Amino acid sequence: MMPWRLLIHPPLPPPMALAIDEAIALRCADQRDRPTLRFYQWDHPAVSIGRFQPIDQAVRAGACQAAAIPVLRRITGGRAVWHHRELTYSLATPLPSPLFPPSLIDTVAAIGRALAIGLQQLGLPVQIPSMSPGPSPRKTADLSPSCFAEPAWYEVRIQGKKIIGSAQRRWRDRFLQQGSILLRHDPHAVAQWLPVDPGALQTAAGLEDFLTTPVAADRLAGLLARSLASTWGIEFQPGELTAEETALAEQLARNKYGGVAWTLHGARPSPARP
Repeated sequence: MMPWRLLIHPPLPPPMALAIDEAIALRCADQRDRPTLRFYQWDHPAVSIGRFQPIDQAVRAGACQAAAIPVLRRITGGRAVWHHRELTYSLATPLPSPLFPPSLIDTVAAIGRALAIGLQQLGLPVQIPSMSPGPSPRKTADLSPSCFAEPAWYEVRIQGKKIIGSAQRRWRDRFLQQGSILLRHDPHAVAQWLPVDPGALQTAAGLEDFLTTPVAADRLAGLLARSLASTWGIEFQPGELTAEETALAEQLARNKYGGVAWTLHGARPSPARP
């Protein structure tokens, strides 16, 4: 099996953080590029909302605007995430893939299991997601606007508290999964920007709630990459963005994620691949 590409990026402006993920996914479609695992952080606190999430229900727009908190819409689904004191990951691969089940939820669970095994190496009592379905999830309209409320059976938890929130976008020939690994969780801070009661966010926690010594984001990224490689029997090779990916990411950051049309109105066609 061809080695996967591993990207570990320094903190990035929010529009570029999301734009790079989409550029990788778009270039992944032609199957000339290797599957990619990417870890990164955000250089400014921000909120991202799901692809189909109504913005007026997802965020406290006035509070975000007054505090210059960027609000961006992801191309993956799911609900709103407050990006601060976390490690973000993304995984893009062509389909079909010998590593992943054909369904979205089973793939999310498989990735969650591999991440959970890595977190156990920190001595954390992580609950590894089952590969058996639990109760059917409720419709998005019935759920809290926050990704970290109401953990599902396929999500990574510690002592019942959700620590990783993930969302996926699938095309016929590829998928992109994005996820937020909480290093620290402050329900009251999240409730400043999302219309949710802090009490409803007691279902989540950060890794630092269970560690005697905080773990550096770059160390955590390396540990998780090694865990995924071992669990899946693959090899990761450190790499860089291609020139085509860089150009496409800059275009997306400028014209899509850095503007308001996509964030306000949602699904529109992505630019054609070069």
